[in-house]
Amino acid sequence: MPERYDLIVVGAGPAGSSTAYHAAREGLEVLLIDRQDFPRDKPCGDGLMPHAASEISLMGLGDWLDEPHHGRFRGFSIYTESAFLKQSVPPTLNGVHGYTSRRIETDAKLLERAKEAGARFLPQTRATEPIRNSTGEITGVTAERDGETLRFSAPLVVAADGVGGFAAEGMKAHQNAVACRQYFKGIEGPDRDHLHVFVTRDMNEHGAGYGWVFHFGDGTANVGAGVSTRTIHKTGRNLKDFYERFLEEPRLKEWLKGAEPEGPPKSWSLKMGMWGARRHSQGMMSAGDAGSMIHPISGEGVGYAIESGRLAAAWAYEAHSRKDFSARLLRGYERQLLGRRGREHLSGYALVRLVPNLRLLEPLFKACEKHPGARKTLVEGFIGDVPIYRMLRHPGALAAALRGAVGGRKEVGGV
Repeated sequence: MPERYDLIVVGAGPAGSSTAYHAAREGLEVLLIDRQDFPRDKPCGDGLMPHAASEISLMGLGDWLDEPHHGRFRGFSIYTESAFLKQSVPPTLNGVHGYTSRRIETDAKLLERAKEAGARFLPQTRATEPIRNSTGEITGVTAERDGETLRFSAPLVVAADGVGGFAAEGMKAHQNAVACRQYFKGIEGPDRDHLHVFVTRDMNEHGAGYGWVFHFGDGTANVGAGVSTRTIHKTGRNLKDFYERFLEEPRLKEWLKGAEPEGPPKSWSLKMGMWGARRHSQGMMSAGDAGSMIHPISGEGVGYAIESGRLAAAWAYEAHSRKDFSARLLRGYERQLLGRRGREHLSGYALVRLVPNLRLLEPLFKACEKHPGARKTLVEGFIGDVPIYRMLRHPGALAAALRGAVGGRKEVGGV
């Protein structure tokens, strides 16, 4: 007889560990499966926005976040082709600062909390497919470990395996961005309590992308770059080329003069934006990257992963309370996610899709230098606190941007 659980969670990253933690805290018998053992490295920008820090604190890790080897950032420094925007973290109920923490440590701590809450963890176990009965309802999961086929019984499964591909066709969406990061020690540069974001001409002339330097509290930093797959296709270049050219940007090259890399750069792919993914079906929900819960502008996903895991756990408890694991009931999970994050993700996704390249926004970046309210809203839109269309509340900045765009076209045209 297969081992029986109330809930099986596939993937022990932030979304999976969050799901397992909150579900176990509610009294459900939870099995958490991952193909790897922990701690394990996970390529990421390592930035934890205030909403992510708030979710981590809800899991009892607030004191851990405050440990000095983590970075604590209080603002953003954004460097574009023509502008420099410096903005403190916009205040919200989640606080006025965020953190930086390496994912190898973050994920291990979240998993530890899930196990402490009572979830059973099986590492080095690859979930292969859901088990269904004769009427098509999910009744468990088939997995492989050390060459052995295992079967686990449960009426409900949460897919939280990122791009692992466990969820059935239609639950996933294709990746639309790629990124890489590398750790350095001894980086020079100002404002270590800021996230430094570089919107370079090279990455945005034919699409969208940005580079970054995120400092930790131990003297090291995460340096990386990400671009849309549309940019890759249009230019015929690869991610390695974009990253290496970013390292040659004059400002960054100066900062890196005496720095030493900690190993080679590592890359990953992302599906940015909630749209195009289905996050529920009969007996199954998807959370985190598996549910495309990545902000379409910033690429931040850890906070959304933990939040979606918490909500998936709540709906798992609701399903067991009603003994109803239908798609109709679990649609409530999808609706709740859309209600909480849909406007920000949709507007950001629309911006990225409709603007051929981010160089077209240079007049707006320049205008935001002189309009503090617009600059604050721009940063809020970047980190996902508000929908990007909130920029319409700043007609003065938009008018200045329009004048700048018109003036730039005349200059190019020789008028």
